Amino acid sequence: MAFSATDAAFEGFRLVRRNPLALVAWTLLYAVLTLTALFSLSNMIGPLEAVTAQAEALESVDQPSLDQVMAVMAGFGAIMAQVAWLMPVSLVVGAMLGAAVARGVLNPSGDRFGYLRLGMDEVRVLVVTFVLGLLGGLVAFVAFMALGLLVAAAKAGGGGGGAAIAGVVGFLAIICGLVWLSVRLSLAVPITVAEKRFAFFDSFNVTKGRFWPLLGMAVLAIVMVLLVQLLSSIVSMPMAIMSGLQDWSFSGDQDPAAVRAALDVSNPWVIANAVVEAIVSALTVGILYAPFAAAYRDITGGPSNAAVID
Repeated sequence: MAFSATDAAFEGFRLVRRNPLALVAWTLLYAVLTLTALFSLSNMIGPLEAVTAQAEALESVDQPSLDQVMAVMAGFGAIMAQVAWLMPVSLVVGAMLGAAVARGVLNPSGDRFGYLRLGMDEVRVLVVTFVLGLLGGLVAFVAFMALGLLVAAAKAGGGGGGAAIAGVVGFLAIICGLVWLSVRLSLAVPITVAEKRFAFFDSFNVTKGRFWPLLGMAVLAIVMVLLVQLLSSIVSMPMAIMSGLQDWSFSGDQDPAAVRAALDVSNPWVIANAVVEAIVSALTVGILYAPFAAAYRDITGGPSNAAVID
C-alpha cells in the first residue's frame, strides 16, 4: 500500500467511525482519571490552607527555628505526596492509549475493550516513549545551553549585533533540528506495538526519505486537533464557567470556597465538564496518534501477522 500523507492524516476519524465504542472506552478511562484527580485535589485544600497559614506565620518570626521550618516543609511534602500518584498513573494511561490506537489501526478486528490492554505492549510503549522523551529533552537542553554559551561569548567579544543575529539563527536551527528528530522518531510506538519489541531507534530506517510527507501529515493532524478543541470549547467553556473551574487556582489570594466548589465532584457541572473534556481528550488521542500508525502500516505494508498485535 502506497503511503499518502493526506490519507494517513485522517486515519483517526476513520478509526473512530469504524469503532465508535473505542472512543467510549477511551473517554471512560480519561473520565475516571480526571474525576479521581479532582477528588484528590479537593482533599488537599484543607491541609494546604493550614500549611500555608503556618508558613505565613513564620514570615513574621525574625529567626524561625529549624524545627519550625522543617515542619512547614514536611507539611507541604505530605500534601504533594497525596497527588504523587498522578504522574505515574498518567504515564501508564498514556501508554495504554498509545498502544490502543496503534492496535486499532494495525489490527482493527481485535476491538474488544476499545483495544485497551494492560500488558507487555504497554510496558514497552511506556519505556520507549519515556526514553525517547528523556533523550529529546536532553538534546534540547544541551543544544540551548551551547547556544547560550556561544551567544554570551560573542557578546563578551564586543559583537553585540552579531551575537543577537547568531542567537536568533541558532534558536531557529535548534527548533528545526528538534522537529527533524521528532519526525524521524515518530513511528517508534507503532513499530513497538506491531513488532512486540523495544523499538527505540528503528523509526529512523522506516522514515528515511519520508521526512516531508510525515511532517505534512503531522501538521494536518495538529490542525485538526486544534479545530476539534476550538469547536468543543463552545460546549466546554460554559460548563467550566458553571462549575467554577475557570476561576480557581491555588494562589494565595484565591477564595477557598471557590476552590472547593470548582473541585467538588458532587457538583453535576464539574462532572459534566470532566466528561466533555474526557471526550475531547479521547478524540484528540485518536486524531493525533492514528496517523503515525497508518504511516507505518502503509510504508511497510503492515505487520506480517496482524493477529500478534492483539
